[in-house]
Amino acid sequence: MHIYCLFLLELSSSQKGLHLIELVDDVFSLGERVFQLDMELRSEKQRYSMLAGTVLGYKGAGIGRIDEKGTPDRCEFWCMSKDDVLGSAPVLPAPEAVSSHRSLYADFSRSCHSLTMVILDCLETQLGLPNGAFRSRHRIEWPSSDQSRQIRYLPQPEEDRRTSLVPHTDYGSVTILFNVLGGLQVLPEGSTSEEENWLWVKPIRGCAIVNLGDAMVKFTNGFLKSPMHRVTYAPGEQASLTRYSLAYFTRPEDQCLMKRLEGSEMIPELDDDDEDLDVTAGEWVRTRVRAAQVQKDQRAQFPLWATKGLK
Repeated sequence: MHIYCLFLLELSSSQKGLHLIELVDDVFSLGERVFQLDMELRSEKQRYSMLAGTVLGYKGAGIGRIDEKGTPDRCEFWCMSKDDVLGSAPVLPAPEAVSSHRSLYADFSRSCHSLTMVILDCLETQLGLPNGAFRSRHRIEWPSSDQSRQIRYLPQPEEDRRTSLVPHTDYGSVTILFNVLGGLQVLPEGSTSEEENWLWVKPIRGCAIVNLGDAMVKFTNGFLKSPMHRVTYAPGEQASLTRYSLAYFTRPEDQCLMKRLEGSEMIPELDDDDEDLDVTAGEWVRTRVRAAQVQKDQRAQFPLWATKGLK
């Protein structure tokens, strides 16, 4: 037995939720200004592009690929490290429009991380895990690859509308996602990836879209599953509008070992031929990022866990 986890979480019934909604609005407004900077200048792009060998900073449209043919993606990112904005890691280069709003990114990171802890506490209880099993692996003050990601999708040509972001599962533990326009789609369990099988995830004002990632699959030995999802052009009249999204990725602490958790009768035992390797979360994410950045025929050099969820 296993459970795929992607759901809408209503935020407007609590003060913390309302505060997060306000922060989301502020980051959305900032994102519009950030993407309208002179990023069309190649030198400016390169200055902030994929900093320190990561996906932090700016990623331009067309850098990623959505299929085996090498078709370029149609989305731009601006990514901010949690450790950077909270002052526990060196500050990475950023344009003034971003640097002058580090406190906003820090508040957003704290608020999303706090929400994630509530979700993990609920899962911990349902799984019958020892108290703190998840929190002890996701302490906000410890180094991790947590990040916020602002995303822009420009309107696509009417004669050539297609997938903007490759089908994938997320690397980390919990993703908190906000968007106004449609475009996010999920592939139901057991379905093949033909177009007719993808289902729309309708955004609702005042709600976050919550998605579990592959780290939770590892911690629960497959009991919890991360759903395959993608982003395509927005449906109907929305397709003519620029689509902005905002995501927060909570990932395990860098030094956390990516192993099955002990103490729950619901989490299946490892099979006799399975092996829990001593892979840290930091290595887990770095390897997954590198695997995602190469063509499919080059991924054979990576361990199987590194290419899970990659198309």
